[in-house]
Amino acid sequence: MIKKDQHTWIKVIFLFGIVALLVISFMSYIRINNLIAESEWVDHTQAVKLELDKTFSVLTEVESNQRGYLLTKDSAFLLPIFTANTNLNLHIDSIESLTKDNPSQQQNVIELRTLVFKRLDYLKKILDDAPVSTITTQRWLSGKALMDDVSKQITKMQNEENKLLTVRSASLNKSNTATPLLILLSIIGSIIIMGAAYFKIIRDLKIADKLKFNLEKKNEELIESNKELESFNYISSHDLQEPLRQIQNFTSRLITNEQENLSDKGKNYLEKVNNAANRMQTLIADLLAYSRAKTGERKFEITDLNTIVEDVTTEFKEIIDEKHATIEVGEMCDVNIIPFQFRQLMHNIIGNALKFSNPDIPPHIKISSCNIKYSKLDDAKHTLGKEYCHISIADNGIGFEPQYKDRIFEVFQRLHDKEKINGTGIGLAIVKKIVENHNGIITATSELKKGATFDIYIPAN
Repeated sequence: MIKKDQHTWIKVIFLFGIVALLVISFMSYIRINNLIAESEWVDHTQAVKLELDKTFSVLTEVESNQRGYLLTKDSAFLLPIFTANTNLNLHIDSIESLTKDNPSQQQNVIELRTLVFKRLDYLKKILDDAPVSTITTQRWLSGKALMDDVSKQITKMQNEENKLLTVRSASLNKSNTATPLLILLSIIGSIIIMGAAYFKIIRDLKIADKLKFNLEKKNEELIESNKELESFNYISSHDLQEPLRQIQNFTSRLITNEQENLSDKGKNYLEKVNNAANRMQTLIADLLAYSRAKTGERKFEITDLNTIVEDVTTEFKEIIDEKHATIEVGEMCDVNIIPFQFRQLMHNIIGNALKFSNPDIPPHIKISSCNIKYSKLDDAKHTLGKEYCHISIADNGIGFEPQYKDRIFEVFQRLHDKEKINGTGIGLAIVKKIVENHNGIITATSELKKGATFDIYIPAN
């Protein structure tokens, strides 16, 4: 299995690649738009210059037709003069519209319109006066001066447009060079990013294949280990317990049948052998229970905890009567559990409460359960907001010191002298393993000589 950080790294690379492509696309879009806009501005400037040329051309044509009419008296020369007013207005209006973003040129358009129509009016006046008077040289020179003013104004406006054209052409040329380069670099960058992602994926796939192979190998080893454990369980159940039963059988016979022939020391030795055999048998039974808790079948059922508690208290009836113990069972909820494992759990905890009772007072065991939801105030190990069945088992026994609250759940951990209190140190380890099998949590709180409380949290669903 690929590690979580490797998955994250792959996601980051792909995310970065996608973001890079989006950025490249956006930048390319902006650059192309800028390129189009700059190209349009260059065309716009050329259009202004063209309209200025057309304006001057119309006025020049009117002058030529005026001279033609004066020399030949042919009325055909008058038609362009009569339509000049409309044509000149069209061209000047177009110039005015094209330069509306340029206040300086707008002022120049006003001046141009004045000069053009002043020249046109003067030309028409000469035509009107031609039949009745001779056109003097001075009047021709005045007309030429007006035409020169128009020419200067158009030249002034074209110079202004030439300046703009120089700036806009330079910007367009720069964009023409930069945009393809930017797109090329962006594409190369994207290829590098995606290539890195590709090689990272290939590398991680190789690692995943290797991990899969190792996992399969571990699974095979685990299967083999489970077979060995099953073999151990069989040996523990039969081959190891059979010699113990023989030892117990023969020591019992010796104690019973050879009572008179044994010395006190011999009787003591036999008693010690018998007790050791009993402890060994209990230890084997507990080890088997611990092994089964780890490897046994896990079939969950909705179970009434009252039933389990009743079964366990029935098993301990003789000890309860002997110690005058009281088991107080409060409200109990139904919970989804593995019944036989939970029966073992209750057996071990209630058995410990009876075993480690205070000799000065009768044992009092309180058992209750309820469904709860965790909040931020609860143990950090618990899932916030998840619903649990909280099972509490409290006693008034000899208890233990608080620093041992975790140690007591470890295998072969004993807090009391085995000569005074029998036990193998496995019972609570079995309890913890059963709780873990239910994806639950178990905690213990206690003070010396003030009893102990075990809190078990099993997911309600």
